[in-house]
This record gives sequence, C-alpha cells and structure tokens, in this order.
Amino acid sequence: MTTPVRKLAHLLYNPHSGSAIAPEWWVGKIVHKLCSANFQVTATATWAGIETQDVLDLLKDGSELLIAAGGDGTIRMALEAASLAPERIPVGIVPVGTGNQLARNLGLYEDNILSDPIDKAVDTLIEGKQFAMDLGVMNGHRFAVSAGVGPMSDAILMPQHIDKVNWRMLAYAGSLVQTITQPPLLIRVTADDEAPFNVAASGIFVTNISDLGIGLLSESARLDDGILDLCVLAPQEFHDYLEMGFRFAGGMADTQPAPYYVRKVRKVTLEVVPVSRHSSILNKTWRRVKNSFGVYEKPPLLLNKEATAMIDGDACGTTPMHIEVAPHAVSIMVPQNFTVSKHEIAVA
Repeated sequence: MTTPVRKLAHLLYNPHSGSAIAPEWWVGKIVHKLCSANFQVTATATWAGIETQDVLDLLKDGSELLIAAGGDGTIRMALEAASLAPERIPVGIVPVGTGNQLARNLGLYEDNILSDPIDKAVDTLIEGKQFAMDLGVMNGHRFAVSAGVGPMSDAILMPQHIDKVNWRMLAYAGSLVQTITQPPLLIRVTADDEAPFNVAASGIFVTNISDLGIGLLSESARLDDGILDLCVLAPQEFHDYLEMGFRFAGGMADTQPAPYYVRKVRKVTLEVVPVSRHSSILNKTWRRVKNSFGVYEKPPLLLNKEATAMIDGDACGTTPMHIEVAPHAVSIMVPQNFTVSKHEIAVA
C-alpha cells in the first residue's frame, strides 16, 4: 500500500501577538492537528526586525502552504511574501491578534466566547478552498487591510502590547478618543489621475475590506474586485468621537457612523498640505477640561509637512503615500461556505 505524500507547510507565528497566551500551547495544537491531517509542518517564530525577504527565504524549503499565525501585521508580511514568491503559494491564517480585521472579513473569526478561532482556522487550512484576493500597495509595501494617515490612523498605532492583551479592542477605543485634541490634517488627494482636491480630515483610510472595526465604511467593498475604498473621516462633535471609539470596541455595530466620504479608487496619492493648523473650538474646549484636571499639553505644531503612514496596524514611513491595487495578488485559504459581497461595484 502506497503511503500518501505529506503536504509541506511552513508555519510563521508571532509569539507576542495581542491575544497570544502561552504560544507553545497553541503552536503545538496547530502543528498536531495539521500533522494528523497528513501535513509536514515547519514552524518559525517571528523576530524583531524580520522583513519580507526573510519570509521568502523560509519558503525556499519547498513549502506548498504558508501559514501565518498572529495579528494583522504578521499576516500582512506573510501575504506580501507569498505575492512576491516565484511560484504561487496559498496562505492560511490563524488569527491570534487583537483586531483580526482580515480574518473577520474572511469569515475566520468572530467575537464568540463559545467558539475557538484556532480550531476554525486550522479546519479551514485542512478543508477550505483557495480564494484569489486583492492587495493594496503603498510606497512599495503591500497590505491586506488598510493604509491610513491622520490622527485617527495614529490612534491605531498608539496602544502598547500590554494594553492590547488586557483590553483588546477597547485599547483602540481609548486611543481614538485621545485624538480629540488633535486638529485635522489638510490632505491633498489625487485619485485615478483626476484633478486633485484638498480635504481636512481626522483620518483617511484606503481599505481593501468592508469592516474596518468602526462600522461598515462601504457596504459594496469586496476583496476581489480590483478596487480599493478611499474613506475620508471627519468627526465634528464629541459624540462622533465617542461613537467611533465604541465602534473600535465593537459596541455600536448597528448605529450610523460619524461623518465620512467614500469612493472607489484603483490608485490614489495622499499628501499633507503644509499650512498652519488651528485648534477647533472642540479641541480647545477639550484641552481646557484636561488642564483643569492637571493634565497639560503643548499646543499642536502649527506646520505639518508630513505625517506617519500606517498599513495594517503598523507604522510604515511617512507621506506622501502612493497607493494602488494589486488585483488577485495572492491566494488565501477560506471556509468552503465563504462568499464575497454580492453588491454591484462601480468606480466613482
């Protein structure tokens, strides 16, 4: 009797992911289940300073499946490496991060204490199907979820690891509300070679998914349509910030989002317009309230020439941000019952 040939898989895992506890336990669980399903698994932990080329080097072992276990940052790097590999290698993801945004949009993760995301993810690696997914490209770096700029984008970068472990999505809600004292940025937007326009915004996100954790920014967003969503967020009042903060925490899923503008793009450039910035009445009032409690802040800089660029929850250089879509750039494992949005797609 012929012994079935084992499928070679490489597991790239982040032992310091937001919700990762005792990685030796869950890594062992993943490897055990895969080996029982006739996989041969090599496991590698990420390290400080790891780059996409390092992941590409790992794939030279002949792997037929790349598995990324971690948060959106770890998954982003794995997807980027797979999309640049000489031969197309499908990627499977095991969501053990804080936001798990891509996993949510792929039907791999839900906030349910009765379900085990690791079990569901590994079952998908074994029994799922391949799905050809778009990626975004920002200044040469590929992303799966979103690229962002502005105070609200900076809020995603603010929480410390311990806060994400203890508070999970609430850590982002707190940092988002802290941006209330930050004046909006004036951004020049050039979309699809059209005439540029300037917009004052607290956050601009170019997304590949519909659910960014602050509500459905675009109900027609799809992961395979060759189009990205340009989302301009401009909350005006205190309750707008509170609402969006609770959306980050998953507490206001059914309410309307704060003021925003959405359009479909295939490529877009975001540049900071270097003009003097003045605090709004809301900014000044909030600062006076904080001062009354002994929390003093320096006034914001009057001139901004650049701002921090964010992709998939990590800082990635500064503006200007040149962003475009890479259609069907990577294959990813999804549940057999996964379907993308059926909404009609139209480029604005």
